[in-house]
Amino acid sequence: MKKKILFYFGVFFGKWILKFLYGTNRWFIEGENRIEKLRAEGKSIIFATWHGNLLPGYLYIADKQPYGLAGTHGDAEIISRIAVKLGYRTIRGSSTKGGWEAYKKIVDVLKNEKGSLIFITPDGPKGPAKELKPGTVKAAIHTGAVILPTGSFASRHWASTNWDTFYIAKPFGKIHLLIGEPLEFSEKDDFEEGSKKLKIELDRLEKEAEQRAAV
Repeated sequence: MKKKILFYFGVFFGKWILKFLYGTNRWFIEGENRIEKLRAEGKSIIFATWHGNLLPGYLYIADKQPYGLAGTHGDAEIISRIAVKLGYRTIRGSSTKGGWEAYKKIVDVLKNEKGSLIFITPDGPKGPAKELKPGTVKAAIHTGAVILPTGSFASRHWASTNWDTFYIAKPFGKIHLLIGEPLEFSEKDDFEEGSKKLKIELDRLEKEAEQRAAV
């Protein structure tokens, strides 16, 4: 009974807590028009960011009819329901149980839904931190989808350390969200080189966002 009450509490208040925390910050966004430009060209998009600083990007695209990957662990149902309330459509699966099924669904969406937008943390859901899993680049190679690497940082935040350091913005600070240049790959491209390029961009953008937030 207690777990059930906590579950519904989390689902009901989660959306509004996030909106308060992030809505009371001043946002500085670089590359804001990139999603709309790519969609106008009929391209599907993978919006990629490291897991530790996922929340700014996650909330930024919530009103753009995105897809998000929802895990299969116990807390995933709360996260999934909050995501739906924010505007997400969910794809079920994780890197362990059900991962292949989720990957196939991601590929199907990117291939068959013109202008689709999928939010992915390439090192999630269990890390290691800032080490790419293969799915993001492979999905881009196999579908022709564009990857938008992003980085963000909040000037005032809480930090929780588990397998990575996960940041949650405090109210009344500044949030910097940097949306990088689109990365495009084809079947002819080398997977390892593509992965290296994506990691370099994700690291660079997050570091740049952190430096800007400190000013």
